[in-house]
Amino acid sequence: MRESDRKALAFVVLLIVSVTLTLYFARQHSAVERANNRSGHPVSAVKRGNGGAYGYAQPDVGFGDGSVAASRDGLAARLFPFDPNTADSTTLLRLGLKPWQVRSIYKYRAHGGCFRKPEDFARLYGLTLAQYRRLEPYIRIKPEVMAADVVGRTAERRVEKREPAREQRRSYPEKLTLDDAKVDINTADTALLMRIPGIGPYFARRIVELRQRRKAFVEVDELLAIRNFPETALPYMTASHSFPPLRINSMTLKELQAHPLLNYTQSRDIIALRRTSGPIRSVSDMALLRSFSPDQLSRIAPFIVFE
Repeated sequence: MRESDRKALAFVVLLIVSVTLTLYFARQHSAVERANNRSGHPVSAVKRGNGGAYGYAQPDVGFGDGSVAASRDGLAARLFPFDPNTADSTTLLRLGLKPWQVRSIYKYRAHGGCFRKPEDFARLYGLTLAQYRRLEPYIRIKPEVMAADVVGRTAERRVEKREPAREQRRSYPEKLTLDDAKVDINTADTALLMRIPGIGPYFARRIVELRQRRKAFVEVDELLAIRNFPETALPYMTASHSFPPLRINSMTLKELQAHPLLNYTQSRDIIALRRTSGPIRSVSDMALLRSFSPDQLSRIAPFIVFE
């Protein structure tokens, strides 16, 4: 090969190498500019992974210019437990913090700063209240660096959470036996009624409500008017009373209404029957009144006096 041909071939090879290197460095520069555009801050430390993708460069202890590269992988911020005293730049950026916020954390730690409680992290410059509330449940600070008063408050909160749980345990009243005195259903309150076996809060309330409607019970069997009432509870009950005689033909409307066994409608009907038909002679005469059912008539019959 002639000398001129060898020179021409060397020139072509040199030209190809120059063009290749130029294209390579241009592509590198373009990748850095794209990272800058995504982060909004200059990037001075970009490292390239095995797959060719650019990742986060962790600043060293001396920081240099302290800049952090944005990720090129396009992954959205994720939430996971982290310790702001030890988390690296990759972790902090993955949490959604800005590069300049990460630099502030590194500088704070480099000057001896330490996050002793989660609230300390809220002082990070540029951190909004919404961002802090999002990150606060995931902040994990080692107990050995946590402030002593915080550790104490945490222990107190744990005790406070346990104590109400004990207080909330339902205490059931001690149940009666057949050897105990019977419960008077005309005077007993719900607490005493719940001591009867088979009677809980529901039936105790229903007994009181029925007593208020009827004013008083004549027999304990009247409780069977309550749906699904347990008959096994009846032997523990009594219905003591001392009702005044029901003088059906001489008592006024006010006196009839005041009687424990009558309501206003029944008292009014008795007065009307006396006015239209004269004195009432028997219980069968009162059967004509709509306000009295056969059960109600049998209930008050022992106390009626026909004069």
